[in-house]
Amino acid sequence: MRRLVLTLFAILAVIGVSGVEAKSAPTRYSQEVDNADEGRFRTDEGWGVSSYGTGVYEDDYRFARPSEDELFAWFRLAIPETAKYAVYARWPRVKGLNDSVPVGVETASGFEWTEVNQQRDGGRWVRVGVFEMEAGDEYSVVFSNKTGGEEYVAADAVKVVQVSSGETSSEKKKKPSSAKSSDPPVDAEGQEVVREARRWFGVPYRLGRASRTGIDCAGLTKRAYQRLGISLPHNVEEQYDYGSRVSRPAPGDLVFFKEHGGVVTHVGVATGRGTVIHASNYWGKVTETRIRYIKGYVGAKRLL
Repeated sequence: MRRLVLTLFAILAVIGVSGVEAKSAPTRYSQEVDNADEGRFRTDEGWGVSSYGTGVYEDDYRFARPSEDELFAWFRLAIPETAKYAVYARWPRVKGLNDSVPVGVETASGFEWTEVNQQRDGGRWVRVGVFEMEAGDEYSVVFSNKTGGEEYVAADAVKVVQVSSGETSSEKKKKPSSAKSSDPPVDAEGQEVVREARRWFGVPYRLGRASRTGIDCAGLTKRAYQRLGISLPHNVEEQYDYGSRVSRPAPGDLVFFKEHGGVVTHVGVATGRGTVIHASNYWGKVTETRIRYIKGYVGAKRLL
């Protein structure tokens, strides 16, 4: 009799009591991005393609050897609202992968890096961490090959799952600012300059040009600032005369280099996380590089 009563309760829980339909749990936003998704993934030169191993997501994955000349593999994610998201990553189950692979996530407060051990948990989703991410559609998760050892770094797929609801505008207003008076706030216009510069990723380097068929470093910064109605000369030395010098570049600041000593020869757009978007003669295209890896850094200028 007791088993029968429990069974009846179980049935009622499924079909609902007194005609009231049982409510399902609300679904949470999630997105998966594979390395083969067009417009959602890009790499620096030096990443290979392979389908070897088991547990490969979709058809293949990307791989690179560790190197001091850092190479990035970027995943672009559509974040619907500023909130907390769990970030997951996948790599294949195959011998020869690295045990300390740097994975970066762009959060609401800047870029955060952690490491994953790709010598285990291959072929499954592995949780990288929970991060507060801002709304937008950007390349916000990145794998780096700058690590120890000789084993390969793999980049197969990533996933985000929303774990909290976004803040209301009133909640945001109540939050006290954590920025010090000496630290300039992150300017929305500066972020817009960064987004515009990123739209030029992969365009070939061509000296003296500033179009989608070819562009040089001063042409890229000129184009990035045109979006805000700011007109810059198509000349590195002349651009160096613009703006105010700052000790720490924020998103949208111009960063300058004297690659061969003497006069300023190179310029790019700071991202605010230690990297610069620039039209690189060395790489032959518009790319993103850590500032410290470019020879002859002389400083940053703020125009906004």
